[in-house]
Amino acid sequence: MKYLYYIVALCLLCSCEEEIQLDYRPIEPIYVIEGHVSNDGSEVVITGTRDIEDPVLKTGIEVQSVVLSSDNGIKETLTYGEDGIYRSLSFVGIPDETYTLTVVIDGESYTSSSTMPGFTEIVSTSMRWEEMMGNDMLHLIVDVSDKADDINYYYYRILRNGKLFKWNVVRDLDSSNNTIQFDISCMSRDKAEKNDPDDYDSILFEGDDITVEVRAIDIKAYDYLFSAKLSGQNHSNPVYDFNGEVLGYFSAYTSTSKSFVFHYSDIED
Repeated sequence: MKYLYYIVALCLLCSCEEEIQLDYRPIEPIYVIEGHVSNDGSEVVITGTRDIEDPVLKTGIEVQSVVLSSDNGIKETLTYGEDGIYRSLSFVGIPDETYTLTVVIDGESYTSSSTMPGFTEIVSTSMRWEEMMGNDMLHLIVDVSDKADDINYYYYRILRNGKLFKWNVVRDLDSSNNTIQFDISCMSRDKAEKNDPDDYDSILFEGDDITVEVRAIDIKAYDYLFSAKLSGQNHSNPVYDFNGEVLGYFSAYTSTSKSFVFHYSDIED
């Protein structure tokens, strides 16, 4: 059974004189579990899907229990925080270890496991304009060291002033490489010059604080995030990562990041 997120096409409603009746059925909320174990600590947030008539965003909810364990016998029950997040700074991941997240909700147990890959690091970042279909596009080039043979899957995030700006997943099946390069398209020159307020969420401005984070992830996390990217285009749900009908995913990853201030003068022609 598919549980779809509903998107109302307001432009269609506004352009038609005849009133259109939308035929939809309310559904019971589905739990969403997002859990992470990294080299810096662990956190789990549990939310729920919303009905189309409920526009209020819900914070993380408290459930019966959230337990992290590893294949070397370490186990910890996480405590619910005031910010709606289950968090532990002491449960730190180690490469090559497999971790399991077990969440009990309304008497039902949901589990997912993930193996942490090895460490990587960002070697350099640069920016340049590249012509595409008659328009200049700003590209952020990120060079990452690929030291370990087990690192084949990556998840990168670009934060602008602390908020998510771009993200994607990358697969590298050529283990002979010592580095991997991410070529990230950020914005068009035309859009930047027009400076339309409607485009502010997709424009980099002089003086913006930029953080590039690269996570080495396992194939299960890659499959989920890749399907999540596609689901945003075809309005379907990502693949299930947990046993049972709950959404979300669990990932054990190593992370590296680099921050800089955006200046147009730093862009290579």
